[in-house]
Amino acid sequence: YLFEVCHTGPCMVNGSDNIVSYIKEKLNIGVGETTTDGLFTLKLVECLGACGYAPMMQLGKFYHEHLTTEKVDEILELCRQGSIALD
Repeated sequence: YLFEVCHTGPCMVNGSDNIVSYIKEKLNIGVGETTTDGLFTLKLVECLGACGYAPMMQLGKFYHEHLTTEKVDEILELCRQGSIALD
């Protein structure tokens, strides 16, 4: 799963840096790295055009908006279960 987290102005103002830090800590990886099990990769991306829903990330072709640490935990669990849509 490629977590593409927006890190441009509106997302940063709304906490994307905290979301990125949380994902890094939770998965024990840095930006551009993949977990040892090969399941997750973290990438910072430029504006995805969803500034009104910041902070947000793209996973597959879907946006996950108004991210919080709780939402990140839910997304991670759904990914681990294989029950999150990418297409």
